[in-house]
Amino acid sequence: MKVKYNAIQIPFVMGSIFLLAIILVEFIAILILNNGSFVYTLDDPYIHMALAEHIKIGHYGVNATEFCAPSSSIFWPFILVMFPSSEYFPLFINIVITIFILFIVVKILNISFNISNKPFNVILISYLTLLLILVANFIGLIFTGMEHSLQLLLVTLIALGLIIEADKNRLEPWLLIAIVTAPLIRYENTAVSLMALVYLFSQGYHKKAFITFLLMFICLISFSIFLIKSGVGPFPTSTLIKSSFLSSGGKLLSFLNNLKNSMFEIRGILLELGALGLLSYSFFSKQNRKKRQLALITLFSLILHLIAGNYGWYNRYEIYIWLFFLLILLYLISNYVTRILEEDRKRNLIKIIILFSGFVGITGQQYIKDLLTLPVASNNVYEQHYQMRRFVVDYYQKPVAVNDLGYVSYKNDHYVLDLYGLGSKNALMLRNSNTDPSWMDELVAAKNVELIMIYDDAFQGTPSNWIKIGELHLGKKRITPARSAVSFYASNYPAYTEIKSELDTFIKTLPCGVEFIFKENNE
Repeated sequence: MKVKYNAIQIPFVMGSIFLLAIILVEFIAILILNNGSFVYTLDDPYIHMALAEHIKIGHYGVNATEFCAPSSSIFWPFILVMFPSSEYFPLFINIVITIFILFIVVKILNISFNISNKPFNVILISYLTLLLILVANFIGLIFTGMEHSLQLLLVTLIALGLIIEADKNRLEPWLLIAIVTAPLIRYENTAVSLMALVYLFSQGYHKKAFITFLLMFICLISFSIFLIKSGVGPFPTSTLIKSSFLSSGGKLLSFLNNLKNSMFEIRGILLELGALGLLSYSFFSKQNRKKRQLALITLFSLILHLIAGNYGWYNRYEIYIWLFFLLILLYLISNYVTRILEEDRKRNLIKIIILFSGFVGITGQQYIKDLLTLPVASNNVYEQHYQMRRFVVDYYQKPVAVNDLGYVSYKNDHYVLDLYGLGSKNALMLRNSNTDPSWMDELVAAKNVELIMIYDDAFQGTPSNWIKIGELHLGKKRITPARSAVSFYASNYPAYTEIKSELDTFIKTLPCGVEFIFKENNE
């Protein structure tokens, strides 16, 4: 009886089982560490969830009385509007999205590799699918609760569409939709979308490429007009803070500085090596013209990220371009790999498995390491931001000021002032233009805020009249929060007395290992 080998079904099922098994282990570990509470590995997703809460009632912001644009994604908060009160919804949707990504990845690998011996072909594709789960940080991104999984889905779709065009001379309509949508999920995707349009234009799809570009531009500019009319400016405050080009006021020198920074980032170095490889392929490869042109537009996508993109922040900012590069690279080298395997399948398959395993060991070790510390990263947020929110919502129940907008603003009806600026354009401008911390006191006074919870070194000092109450300390090794201790301040003495009294009760309920240490001279 002949065995049928399905080059899509088997790798997809294996990849899904592998993915879901690790997700389950991480999820259980998180619940154990967090006393039964599920918490994301970053504080940032709670910004989107808080924004979604207000969008649902017709307001764009995290405070009911103010407009603000703290989200780095245009579409993501609107997706969360479906279930803004469910803390599990971002997790669920990210898992579903990642399974879709797996299916698309398997399709790309199936187009790329075509070994005559089908069992060997299935083994190779299955193996590469498992490796890509690790080397592209699929699982880590799911537990951030943010839009990066959806970002990967869009760039993966674009990669598939371009590969189908290059391999089969066929333009899929959904590719154009993905190109338009990708920057609306994250602005960085513009690098991939623009280069995809350049490729399509070079293949003779002039009208479709132009109309798609026009639609993408109209969508982006429409959101900017909405922000401008609301008094924020053309870009969300989160983008202004985290983009070196925008935060510099649009100075071209920032591109050179960004390129210099890329040379000192491990992922930046890998992208630079990849760019050199693509450059060589474009000019010296004997492959067909379309493959060489695909290599060239991928090269320019990498360059755009190198001069304008970010890295780090829990290994999520560069992952979109990294996965796009890997998928295109696998397609470009697939002929070489297939030829080698056809010569001596068994021996060369082992060599290729060892080679790719070594590649994962070098390029994906940080992502694999993050899987081991992922539950602790979640626990960090539980021990710090979750406890801060619990104190404000369950005990203090008044307006507060923070420098890390997120969990404290989620499911909290009281005003939250973001001194760092993500949730307040005014605070951002004051922070950037003042070295004297008195602006902070003026701002909290204007908003009737008496409790301030900040990292001490996030600003150039604190107002002299603020009274430090104490510090909330993590109970475990710091993984994702910016600092391991949050300082609590009162803006005046009567507030100090009241807050300290509430803290005396609150600290008795803190998780094991978490400490609130009162400042001795204020006791």
